[in-house]
Amino acid sequence: MSRKALTIASLSTIVCIAASAQAQETFKSAKFLTYPAESQKSYIGTAVMMAGVIASQNVPDQASCVDRWATSHESTGYKPVIDAMKRLPEYHPTAVILAVLDKECGSFKYKKP
Repeated sequence: MSRKALTIASLSTIVCIAASAQAQETFKSAKFLTYPAESQKSYIGTAVMMAGVIASQNVPDQASCVDRWATSHESTGYKPVIDAMKRLPEYHPTAVILAVLDKECGSFKYKKP
């Protein structure tokens, strides 16, 4: 599957997940960790992919870092993120994912052109 098609499919997934999460304002990592491992892996993988796409439009080297990070941690179910969620159960899962990527690949705060 092409990266563009995969990105569109992933974006659709994120929109659906985000809509569900917004309906539950109390969606936190503690709840996320009760989901099946495959569901966790899919959610995290989709979020990481979107972070990579956003980075590619702003800082290409950061996008490469995100891609390398995803490739190296996919087989473990993104263990660094799961471990961080266990330490930070009160935070939204997406916030934890972004914090892990931010620490590994640099800030996602981009300056306006």
